Amino acid sequence: MSHWIQQLRENDNAAYLIYLLLLLIFAADSQTQLGFAHGFLYAPLLLLASLTNKLRLLHIIFFAAIILIWLGVLVSPAAPQGFSFIFVLANRVGACICLLLIFLQMRAVIYLQRQQNKQRADMEMQKQQLQLANKLTKFARWTLDTHTNTIRLSEEAKALLPNASKSRFTLSQFSGLFQQPYQAAIQQLLSDYLEQQQPFDIECPCLLEGKAECWVRIIAYASAPTETTMQGIVQDINSAHQISIRLTQEQQRFKQWADSLPIVVWTADRNGNINFVNQTLAAFTGIATSQLVENWLDSVHPDDQQQLMLHWQHCVQTGDPYNIEFRIRRHDGSYIWHLTKAVAEYDSDGAIEKWLGSSMALTAASKKHDTAWLN
Repeated sequence: MSHWIQQLRENDNAAYLIYLLLLLIFAADSQTQLGFAHGFLYAPLLLLASLTNKLRLLHIIFFAAIILIWLGVLVSPAAPQGFSFIFVLANRVGACICLLLIFLQMRAVIYLQRQQNKQRADMEMQKQQLQLANKLTKFARWTLDTHTNTIRLSEEAKALLPNASKSRFTLSQFSGLFQQPYQAAIQQLLSDYLEQQQPFDIECPCLLEGKAECWVRIIAYASAPTETTMQGIVQDINSAHQISIRLTQEQQRFKQWADSLPIVVWTADRNGNINFVNQTLAAFTGIATSQLVENWLDSVHPDDQQQLMLHWQHCVQTGDPYNIEFRIRRHDGSYIWHLTKAVAEYDSDGAIEKWLGSSMALTAASKKHDTAWLN
């Protein structure tokens, strides 16, 4: 039956069939004496029109049937002798009321079906979007059963953990999926989560043979005390972890390169805050690099600080290249002139991302030459 209804909805000629039946009923009515209940024969057409799930067709059949019912009064042969015309009218009015009730009911059914179809379509779209998001972010679900103290992995979560040969684990078995330094911490977090509903978020490498690493992120959400299962997710962060490692290696190589140069190398963020100085400046001033990053201005001659900062703030705001000479205190207490330059590095949106700078000590001869040239 459902297959036949589906074919009726998909068939474009179904409306023409209903129109033809409508005309056949009217033709039969026009050849029959008044008093016979031909108007009620239009009711099955309304039901048939509703099966197509086409609201416009249902409206057309309903209004056409009402019109044809009363048109039949004019074209049909007269009622049999002694049959009151009041009964004819009552018959037609009853047919119209019947059709109206069927029409309202079928229209409500179509509206309900459309709403349900829309909800199903929305749910399917949300499901597809969630699957796509899970695929892109590599998220998967796991649950912790508070009665059995066991963890159950979804098929997606099982696929993210390369050494998960089954879907259900005890707390100790689950923590054993990860490398030794993390096992005790994970088991403790799971125990606290089970007893106190304490959420957690931890990144850890899976236990694998060989040198390959697979990092995942395990997250547990807070649950109501009455719930029998607690929810969590596992995420594959191996790519992000590898990027972080490469970034750390790049930063380490930059630091080694900067420390090997005979001149001062420094960097600052987009707001002009110094965040790195090389060992050359530390050796020159006798101050550790960590202290120089925090209080580098203290190593500048007091008479040069105001002009230096005004020029630096101007460059940070405008992006102009930084170029200035000022005196830096050496470890023996004497001040040496330095030529300091910096340029802004921009991101893909054209905004300043960071500053790359250098400082070079000036000899007395070069300083006199520069002063004479400026004058």
